[in-house]
Amino acid sequence: MQGKLTCGLIGLSQGWYADLFATELLAMKDVELVGVCDLGKSREYVEECIDMGAEAFAAKFEATLYRDAADLLGQNLDFVVVASEIGEHCENSCQALEAGTHVFACKPFSFIGDEVRRAIQVAQSNSRIVMPAVPSRFEDGLIEAVRRVRAGDIGRPLTARVFVNHVAMTSPAWQRDPAKSGGPLGEFGTYGFDVVRWALGGEPVEVFAYGENFMHQGQIESWDNVKALLQFDNGSLGSVHVCTSISWEYPFFDLEVVGEKGCLRTDYHNYPVVTHGTSSAQLAPIRYAPMNQREIDHFVKAMRGEEDLRVTLDDAYAVARTIEAVQESLTAHRPVEVEL
Repeated sequence: MQGKLTCGLIGLSQGWYADLFATELLAMKDVELVGVCDLGKSREYVEECIDMGAEAFAAKFEATLYRDAADLLGQNLDFVVVASEIGEHCENSCQALEAGTHVFACKPFSFIGDEVRRAIQVAQSNSRIVMPAVPSRFEDGLIEAVRRVRAGDIGRPLTARVFVNHVAMTSPAWQRDPAKSGGPLGEFGTYGFDVVRWALGGEPVEVFAYGENFMHQGQIESWDNVKALLQFDNGSLGSVHVCTSISWEYPFFDLEVVGEKGCLRTDYHNYPVVTHGTSSAQLAPIRYAPMNQREIDHFVKAMRGEEDLRVTLDDAYAVARTIEAVQESLTAHRPVEVEL
């Protein structure tokens, strides 16, 4: 693609992402943010999601406000960013693909395998690309860790452990509904299950999981902590812990890979300084990396053919199928095969 790219934003439900990605797009000299679509949601709904009305949000980014996605897509856009409810991502993405636009979908694309498979088919039939956002794929420590595993620094990888910490999202209201958000497992399990398969270089074939709701009874009708053990097709083992019950400042991500000849470990949102004394340790503020900004920049470059797409719908499909198997294991209390 040559010249200036035109884009639009579909949905304001994922308010933090909508604001962040619109800000990044507005700053790109070769991209024009044409319009924003609130999908006809009420003013009260939008304000709960982004702390302002849709009109004010569109004005902030000097974009036209649309109430219907078809009207926005009628502007012959090059691509769209989908920031609607997670349960709406597939439908909105497929509508955009059929209108001839490329799609960047906020994390996670979906927690339902059949939805992802449908999007794959629609993208292929319309010769368009879809990038499902997975911010952790753009974090320096994780990228370097996987590079070292691939380089053979620790020999054949045998096991990988991933801990994902994220305060449970209880507002806006749609995020409390597992049918719309997937609950903490669907919304944040994306990080853990994607990274463990990325690190081990294989696909999960069986899972066994435990889950509890420690802190959010009456707020979230699903598990706020899940521990899952995974067996991979290359013989390696993985474990993922999704934790949404920590309310204090604590590292967001922890990865450890053990191989035949050594092991490696990396943190994201880590403490840059730790001061140890005889009776205590003092921590510096947690450090953050601009992984979200990096992924939208990568997507634009991939559309231009300047970079190969790092994350695809095939990755999203494998993660969604894993999440479905974990959910079945949690309720059936037995190991479950992952059907890829």
